[in-house]
Amino acid sequence: MSWIEELAVIPVLGVAFTGGLLILLDNRRLILVTLAWQYLFVAWLVGVTLPIPIAAVKLVAGLMACSIMALTLVKAGWPDQSLKPHSIPSGRVFRGIALLLVLLAAGGLGYSNWISVPGLSPVGVYGSTILLAIGLLHIGLHEEPVRVGAGLLTIMAGFEVVYCAIEPSLAVIALLAAVHLGIALVVSYLLFTGTDEAVEPQVIE
Repeated sequence: MSWIEELAVIPVLGVAFTGGLLILLDNRRLILVTLAWQYLFVAWLVGVTLPIPIAAVKLVAGLMACSIMALTLVKAGWPDQSLKPHSIPSGRVFRGIALLLVLLAAGGLGYSNWISVPGLSPVGVYGSTILLAIGLLHIGLHEEPVRVGAGLLTIMAGFEVVYCAIEPSLAVIALLAAVHLGIALVVSYLLFTGTDEAVEPQVIE
């Protein structure tokens, strides 16, 4: 057993922690920094079943996606602007309760090994389930482009942990990396050309 497999519980806890921060944070810069750290743990999970150089491709693609969105925020002139709540319930207490319920559900699904993919380690099942669940929660709670983009990228990361165990070919890995970059470009386009309401969400009293 390699040291990556022995310490594989760390990236599972890492994706749970960073995913939780993505739900609770309200600052765009911190969201992107947290998303970058999440990609590090995702690459670690992929490295349990695939060679480290291939897993590193996931990390590089994720960091490039985060950099694309970060550069767009800097160019737009509001990288540190805090996000305001929307009309849907989105206070930190509500998001914290929803996050706790989702993590409990993801833990139960991971324990039952609902994916049943040959070659996928138990930590991979847990990690991918947590990523998929948190990504779906992210999209369900938010409408702002950066947060929606973070949710989509989190879902993609969870999908990749599973799919790379099924089809570890370099062509598929390159295609999935391109999808991450494509999502980042779409989010950047929405940020750069969006309306004032998209930049500064209005609070409905």
